[in-house]
Amino acid sequence: MRALYREIYAAIDVAAAMRRVKVLTALELGQTFSHYHASARRAAEMLREAGFQNVEELAFPADGQTTYQDKRMPLAWEATLGRLTLLDTSPPALLPAVHASRKNAPACRDFVAADYQVHPFHLIKGSVAPSPSGSVVTSIATEAQVLAGENPRGRLVMLEPLTRPTAAVLTPLLDFGALGIVSDYLVGRYDTPDCVQWVAACTEGPNWHVGRDDREFVGFSVSPRVGDLIREKARNGLLRAKVECDGRRVVGTIPAVTAVVPGESRQEVWMLAHLFEPLANDNSSGVAAVIEGARALLRREKPHFSIRLVFGMELYGFAAYAASRGGALAAEVVGAVNHDAMLTVNGRPAMIQMPGPAKPFYGGSLAEIMVRQITGLDVAPALEFDRTDCRYHDDMFMSDPTVGVPTLWPRSQPDGFWHNSVQTTARMDPEAYRRGIALGTTLTAVLATPRREWLAEAVAQSRRNLAEDRERASAFAAPAEFFEYCRWREAGRLLDFGRFLPAPVVAEAVSALGRESAALASGLAVGAPSSSPWRECAAGMVFERSAIGFPQDMVAAPKRVRRSLNAGLLYSPLSHVLAAMNGEADLGRLIRLAEYDLGAALGEDDVKNLVTTVYRQADYGYLKLLRGNGLDQAAIVSALQRVGVRAGDLLLVHSSLSGCGPVQGGAATVIQAIRAAVGPGGTALFPTFTRPFVFLGSSVNRSYQYRPFDASDPEQLWTGEIPRALLREQPGIRRSRHVTHSWAGFGPLAAACLDEHAPAAPPASEESPLGQARRRHGRILYVGCSLAVTTFLHYLEHAGEMPFLAPAVCRVVQPDGSLQTVVVPRHLPGHRDFYRRRQAEKSKFFQRAIASGLEIRRARLGLGDVLLVDLEPLDAIGRKLLREDPRVFLCDDPECDFCRRF
Repeated sequence: MRALYREIYAAIDVAAAMRRVKVLTALELGQTFSHYHASARRAAEMLREAGFQNVEELAFPADGQTTYQDKRMPLAWEATLGRLTLLDTSPPALLPAVHASRKNAPACRDFVAADYQVHPFHLIKGSVAPSPSGSVVTSIATEAQVLAGENPRGRLVMLEPLTRPTAAVLTPLLDFGALGIVSDYLVGRYDTPDCVQWVAACTEGPNWHVGRDDREFVGFSVSPRVGDLIREKARNGLLRAKVECDGRRVVGTIPAVTAVVPGESRQEVWMLAHLFEPLANDNSSGVAAVIEGARALLRREKPHFSIRLVFGMELYGFAAYAASRGGALAAEVVGAVNHDAMLTVNGRPAMIQMPGPAKPFYGGSLAEIMVRQITGLDVAPALEFDRTDCRYHDDMFMSDPTVGVPTLWPRSQPDGFWHNSVQTTARMDPEAYRRGIALGTTLTAVLATPRREWLAEAVAQSRRNLAEDRERASAFAAPAEFFEYCRWREAGRLLDFGRFLPAPVVAEAVSALGRESAALASGLAVGAPSSSPWRECAAGMVFERSAIGFPQDMVAAPKRVRRSLNAGLLYSPLSHVLAAMNGEADLGRLIRLAEYDLGAALGEDDVKNLVTTVYRQADYGYLKLLRGNGLDQAAIVSALQRVGVRAGDLLLVHSSLSGCGPVQGGAATVIQAIRAAVGPGGTALFPTFTRPFVFLGSSVNRSYQYRPFDASDPEQLWTGEIPRALLREQPGIRRSRHVTHSWAGFGPLAAACLDEHAPAAPPASEESPLGQARRRHGRILYVGCSLAVTTFLHYLEHAGEMPFLAPAVCRVVQPDGSLQTVVVPRHLPGHRDFYRRRQAEKSKFFQRAIASGLEIRRARLGLGDVLLVDLEPLDAIGRKLLREDPRVFLCDDPECDFCRRF
C-alpha cells in the first residue's frame, strides 16, 4: 500500500484539480437550482475531459414532496436579488471583505448591510419576496426585544451573536408573525476573520432543505461587525430597513452525475462527493478530487471491482440515487469512500472516519493497514487515526445495513473554519490538497483491487485490535459481553473478505482469529449488564426496521413532532441502535451495543430518551414492534383503581406521558383511562399552563419558551403531551381563560371549576380551579410524575400572602394579530424547595406534611407510580405548616439567590 500511495500521489495533477475547484466554486456560489444545474453539467463535462465515456447526468424531483428513504427532496429555489438596506444609517468604520465593492461608494444616509449580488451568502437560501412587488420597508427588532415582548409581526428580527439560525429560532419567530431574520452567527466567531456565514439549512424541521410545508420567510446573513451595528441601532431606537428580494420557491429538479471505471466484477466501489455547497473545501474540492483521482485510476490496470463516481446533493441526492438503484444495495455495492471536507490547509492532519460497524466491511481492516503503512511517508499527510471512532455521519449514512454501503471518510481534521465566506480557494494549499486527493484515491484503489496477501495482515490487525479491546473491556459493566461484541466485529470484517477470496481461505482466517480471541477472553470477568428501570423496559422490547434507510425527515409524522422524533439521529447513539436493529436483539442489548460503539456508558435519561424515541418511531410506522411491554388502557385503569380513584371523583391531574414507560396509543390512552376511572359522573382537570410572560418577578424573559398567549394554539402548553392531546384531540373539552395558568378538562363540575377564573387574576387565587376544586373536595392525581409539580402549594402561598409572589407582565395575542400587555398580580416567580423533581418528597414541606399525617397513596404503574392526595388534608396541613414557618416552601441552598433573598 505504501508503494501504491506513492504511485497515485505521483499521478495527481494538483494544478488541474485546483482549476476545477475554482470553476465549480464559482458556479455554485449563487446557491440557486440554476447554479446547481450549471455545476452538475460542468462536473459531467470535466469527467468527459478526464477520459470518461460513460458519464450519466440524472435528475430527481425538487418538488419539496417526493421522498427517498425518508429524505424529502427540497423545493427548488431561484433568486437574483436579495438586499437589506438600513435607512438613515451610516456604515461602520471597517467593513468585511464581502462589502469591498461598496467601500468606495459615495457617502449616503443609507447603508446596504447585505446584498446577494455582492456576495450570495448574504441571502439565506429559501428566502422569498417579502411582498408582490419584491420590496418592503419595515423595521428591525432585536431577538432580545422580541423575547421581552416587542411585537415582531411584519418585521425582521436581528438574532443575538451566538444564536444559530435553525428551526428552534425560526419556528417561534414565524409563529410570532415575523417577516424573517437577520443573522450574524459565525462558527469560530472569535477566531475567524470578520466574514459571512453560509446558512446551510434554515427550515422548521429536521429536513436540511426547504420543503412544501416550510413557511415563507426572508433571511439575511451578515458579518459580526455589521450585526453589532444593527443591534446597536435597533436597541437605541426605531431602525427602519428596506428589504428587497425576488426569491421564489418553485417545482424543479435536482441533478446528479455518475460515471464508472469498469472492473472485472460488476460489483462496485463508490467514490462519493456531494455537489451544491458553495465553498472551496465543502465541497468543490471533493468533487474535483474524485475527478482527478478517478482520472489516475482510469489509467491504471483494470480494478477487480468497478469504481462508480457519484456526485449529488449531500444526503438527499445520494438517498435518491441509492433508491433509484433499488435501495438495498449490499449485493451490488461493496462499499464507498466519501470525499468531503478535504485536506486543503497546510499543517492540518488528516483522519479516516470509520463507518458504523453494523454492516461489517473488509474496507475497515484495509483502511487500518493503510494508515499504518503510509504513516511517516514523506509525501503522505500526517494522520490522526482512531479505529474506535465509528459513525453514521453525513454521507456515511448509507453504512446503515438496510442500504448496505459501508462508507469510509478520509478527511481533514476540523480547523474551526466552517461554512463561511473566507473558505475560498485562496485558503487551499496545493501540496496539502494533493496529499488529500492521494489519500482518498489510494483508499479507493485498495478497496477496488484487494489482494489475497492482505488477509493475513488483516488477521494480524484484528489480533492487535482485540488485544487493545481486552484492555478496554474493564471500563464496561459486562466485560465479557463487550469483548464478544468486539470479536464479532473483527470476525465480520474478515468474513467480508469472502467478496473476493475463496470461502475456505476466509473461513480458516476467521477460525484462527477465533482461537486467538478465545485465549484473550480467558479470565475476563463476565460481569452483568448495567441495570435500571429504563434498561429493563428496553430489554422487554424487540423491534425491526420497516423501511430502507435511516428515518431522517420524519415525513410520516405531523410537522410538530418531527424534530423530536429525529432526535439528531445521524449524530447520536440512535443511529447505532437503529443500524443494529435486526428483529432479534432486544432494545436493551441494542443500547449496550451503541455504548460499545461509542466507548462510553449512557445515563438513565439518555436511555429513557432512546426508548421513548424508538417507541414513537414505531407509532409512525418507521419500525415494527415485535415484542413489547407498553402499557394499555386496562393497566392504567387498574392502577388508578388501586391507588383509590373512584367513580365520581373530581381530580386535578398532573401527568408525564413517559413517566411510567411507553404507552400503547400514547396520550389518548391515558386520557381514556382517566375517563373510565372517574366515570360519567366524575371530573378531571388538567393544567394547560403557558409562558406568555416577558417580565416575571425581577427578570426579563430571555427564553424561546415564551409565547404570547393564544388560546387556539395547544402547542404553547409546557405541561406535557397529555394536556396538549386533550386540547388537540378530545371533543367537548372546557378550558379556563387564564393567560398563564389555565386548566382544561371534562365532567359535570368542569364549568363550575373553570369559568370563574378571570384571564388576569392571580394564578392560584380562591377563584382559580385550585380553590374551586378544594371547595368541592377534590383530589390530586399524579400519573408518572413526582410531587414536584404540585401546583396546589401555590394556592397555599396565595392564601398565606407570601411576600415572594410578584406581578408578571404578559403578552396576549388579539384577534387582529396585535399583542396586548396584561399584568397578572401575585404571580409565581423564582425557585421552590419542592421543585426538585427526584427529591420532592424529601423537601421540607412534604417531610413535615407526611409527619403531620398527610396521606400520599401510591400504586405502581409500569416504570413509575400513580399518586393520589386529597386536597382537604393537604390544605389544612399546608396552612398550619406555613403559619409555623413562612419559609417552608423555600430552599436552604445558600447559592439560590431567590430563596436566600426571602
